[in-house]
Amino acid sequence: MDAHIPVLVAVAIGVATTFGCGQQQHAGELPVYPLSGTVLVDGKPVENIQVALHSTNVKETAKHYFPQGFTDAQGQIKVSTYADGDGAPAGDYRVTFVLKDYNVVARSFTGPNKIDASYSDAETSPVTITIGPDQPNDLGQLELPSN
Repeated sequence: MDAHIPVLVAVAIGVATTFGCGQQQHAGELPVYPLSGTVLVDGKPVENIQVALHSTNVKETAKHYFPQGFTDAQGQIKVSTYADGDGAPAGDYRVTFVLKDYNVVARSFTGPNKIDASYSDAETSPVTITIGPDQPNDLGQLELPSN
């Protein structure tokens, strides 16, 4: 038997698992499901609204994941948990929204929130969603009032 065959098989398996499946789920990670929706503030799409999902299940909040993301220029929501835009694990969530100015020098968002404060607090936000494999996972079009 050729001594190179086991090496070639190991390399082939490594390449297949690295490149063959696109986005992989790693040990300890929960399956995630993409989330869609559009956010408008005073009737207009706004870029860079921070969107965060807060689990309503106390047991889930002890796990170390925090699905969050931002809106794009069209107000489309993009939420990430483990990888860019991958979505959120199955569960019930209260959704919060924060819009602050981006400070280029500090490379962070600063200043007062430009969205009504009730939407930025996980205790008071009226927006909820259930994420799962058999759910629409769509917030629809949300109209948020400015501050």
